[in-house]
Amino acid sequence: MDTTHTPLAAAPAGPAALVVRWVDNTIVGISTVLAIGSLAVMFVSLMAEVIVRYLTNQGMGWPTEMPNILFPWLVMGGVVMAAQRGQHIAVTALNGMLGKGGNRILLVSHQILIAATFFYLAWVGLDVIEITGSEAYPVTGITAQWAYLAMIFGFVGLGLTALTTLVRVLQAADPLSVRVHHIEEDL
Repeated sequence: MDTTHTPLAAAPAGPAALVVRWVDNTIVGISTVLAIGSLAVMFVSLMAEVIVRYLTNQGMGWPTEMPNILFPWLVMGGVVMAAQRGQHIAVTALNGMLGKGGNRILLVSHQILIAATFFYLAWVGLDVIEITGSEAYPVTGITAQWAYLAMIFGFVGLGLTALTTLVRVLQAADPLSVRVHHIEEDL
């Protein structure tokens, strides 16, 4: 899967481009594993609960806590993957009025704002993790920290994606070609 969305011939070369590609590929890999893993564990645990309940008329209890713990990981993994692929909603009205230089300034400013915002939210999220350390799910005993940790992962992933996008925008011949969503890749 190509996460750059630029033709190989047009892809910038050099040490910065290599680092950016490595970081992006790592972010996509981790996000994919977390999203698919969360979905699989939720499915298997809830299916086991259904089977046990059907056979014994009693539930196991712990599978009902799994969505509370794992659904945030599924969502944040998907959010980060969407950012990596340029699949979030974008308002492009200004882009048509600006030239390449204006679009580069706009996109650089945008990525700096995004990175600062999401790294700040990750920092604030550490306080939430500390607060939720005393909240434990009754059957599994897992603390609510694990669910809230997904938010911090997502915020850091989005902040890093903004930084790699910033580097790509600075290196690209056409700043609007960076992380452009190609609908044909979804088929």
